[in-house]
Amino acid sequence: MSPHPKIQPLHLARAAYVYIRQSSLRQVEQHLESQDLQYQLAQRAAAWGWDPAQVVILDDDLGKSGASTTQRPGFQQLVAATALAHVGIILVTDVSRLARNCADWYQLLDLAAATTTLISDASGVYDPRVYDDRLLLGLKGTFSEAQWYAMRAQLQAARLNKAQRGELAMRLPVGYDRLPQGAIVLAPDQEVQHVIRLVFDLFDQLGSTRAVLRALRDAQLQLPHRVASGPDRGTLAWVRPKYAHIYHLLKNPAYAGAYAYGKRRTLRTPGAPGQVASQALPLEQWPVLLRDAFPGYISWDQYLRNQERLHDNAQSMQPTPGAPRGGRALLQGLVWCARCGRRMRARYRDKPAYVCAQAAQDFGAPRCQHATVAHVDAAVVQLFFEALQPLHLEVALEAARQVALQRQHLAMQWQQRRERARYEADLARRRYACVDPDNRLVAAELEQQWEDKLRVCQQLEATWTALREQTLTPLTPADETAIRQLAAAVPALWAAETTAMEDRKRLLRCLIQAVTLDPFTTPGVTRLVVQWHTGTATLLAVPRPKPGGPPAPPALLQRVCELAQTHPDDEVAHLLNTEGTRTARNALWTPARVRNFRNKHRLPTGCPAINSTPGPRGDGLLKASEAAAQLGVTPSMVADWFRRGYLIGHQLRPGAPLWVRLTDADHQRFDGSASLTPDLVPVQQAPLALGLSLEALQLEVRAGCLLTYRLRINHRWRWYVQRPVGNPQP
Repeated sequence: MSPHPKIQPLHLARAAYVYIRQSSLRQVEQHLESQDLQYQLAQRAAAWGWDPAQVVILDDDLGKSGASTTQRPGFQQLVAATALAHVGIILVTDVSRLARNCADWYQLLDLAAATTTLISDASGVYDPRVYDDRLLLGLKGTFSEAQWYAMRAQLQAARLNKAQRGELAMRLPVGYDRLPQGAIVLAPDQEVQHVIRLVFDLFDQLGSTRAVLRALRDAQLQLPHRVASGPDRGTLAWVRPKYAHIYHLLKNPAYAGAYAYGKRRTLRTPGAPGQVASQALPLEQWPVLLRDAFPGYISWDQYLRNQERLHDNAQSMQPTPGAPRGGRALLQGLVWCARCGRRMRARYRDKPAYVCAQAAQDFGAPRCQHATVAHVDAAVVQLFFEALQPLHLEVALEAARQVALQRQHLAMQWQQRRERARYEADLARRRYACVDPDNRLVAAELEQQWEDKLRVCQQLEATWTALREQTLTPLTPADETAIRQLAAAVPALWAAETTAMEDRKRLLRCLIQAVTLDPFTTPGVTRLVVQWHTGTATLLAVPRPKPGGPPAPPALLQRVCELAQTHPDDEVAHLLNTEGTRTARNALWTPARVRNFRNKHRLPTGCPAINSTPGPRGDGLLKASEAAAQLGVTPSMVADWFRRGYLIGHQLRPGAPLWVRLTDADHQRFDGSASLTPDLVPVQQAPLALGLSLEALQLEVRAGCLLTYRLRINHRWRWYVQRPVGNPQP
């Protein structure tokens, strides 16, 4: 007989499952008595009649929360075994060990009732099929879930209360240390401080995260990084700069001396258990924000300016101009359409232009408008120079000061990096000097470490020397004089080859907030409304460039007309370039430019690439299909003969229409009417007979130096090469 009346032979024939769980790794490490109490449930199962071999202990979920079944393989195994009627009884110290979620709990109850599985806790044994037991188990599960929510709410309230005093300890970013009494101070490592300040200074000067990354990469500098996991957890490492590293450094309010809590919120994806996303909250929604809580690397005002600039640089659907790019359109991100009010984009295909195509993209509507970049940018730049005139000298002097300051910061960073390398080399030397020379195993390892540190020092010194000669050279008096001279002529500085397009755009954005284009109100004129950061606006009326450009010289028209009658466009371009003729913009001729020139001046061609009229074109070439019909073969065979060089022809590019020459002599060579004479050699034997390699033979055939013949021999078509005169048969 069973010691408990609810335990029947049916239950004893199945396995007894002991489910063990603790909610966190800290509980697993410290709450050992609770863990031992759960393991003792196996002895209870044996006392109730189960053979020890039938007792299954599920302890895979130690250190995992019971709020959901996600990442709980032990619970999932238990549910599967219950559904398969392999479980006679489930033993737990408390039902909260099984689940703190009513959905998971009632699912297990339904399966247990359907498969006659018992559930046991510290209070007794329950049969989910019995009304009273089911009611009691349901109440326990509901209370377990409510208890979890209550504990969670209390914990969050306690954390928030402590955070509001700035006493909740959170992981500090690199560049800060926490003293034993809890105070937060700047890292004592001067190199770490300098490189963090350098990042903020570079962002203030360059204006984008990507530009800061390029500057650090060009200077071959590294960024400090605190190791988050592994045996070196918490130690400082120097790593190669990454975009995400710099971006998070700029976004972190701790570098402005602010204590912030609740900057992000956790979102769970419906229908995807276990998938948790983190969403950044706006600054005004942070539950706790304590300014000046500890020393900062930048001021709070500078932090807010940085966030505004990062927001403006973002490539999103927000109405921000985006970061300056390297394209030729100087007003990229600043141009708006006067007709629909949408932002206009820069298009670089064909002629660069500002295009309003958002309605066409969203709704399939016709394109709103477009305006070429050249005349719009020229007018705005001229207006910019006029507005900038009184500030020329100050701008140049400030630029010189910023460049000198940046070079000083870079030099200081490199000096600290070299000092750190020398210290590590000296430390390795002292460790080697302290070892017993007879202990060769240890001495050899320390000697190798010393040599590695010395090698790093040498590499850093060589790199520093090269950088100092190239990019870190300080400004000379001659450089300062040149800058002051350029200050009197900002257009010259603007047009200098060393001035990047990003710098020009950044200069424009210093004064100009937006530009509205209206090419419709006045015919032939583009109306511009330039909005300044001061709140004022300037109206400009810019004449649009007339299409067509200057008239073509009559001699050029006559020459192109003559060549087009007997040559295709690519050959016309080659002949014009050979003669030294250039386009109106002093560019070389291309087939497309020849075609556009003919179409513009209505000059016909006698050698079109596509022609529906039968017969030869101006240069005497036939379409491949007509040549194939005359020879009694397929067009694909004609194309193959052309590729092999047997037929002379013209094809603008692979896949384009093919035109071939087919004279009476060509007919005789390909239709089989020629006779087999002694000077004809089979193609397979031609390299040996003529003393040529296979590649040289193919080149001679394509150049027309050797003629090929197609003859019908014994009811089969064969190819022959005609032996040149003066090359007798061996």
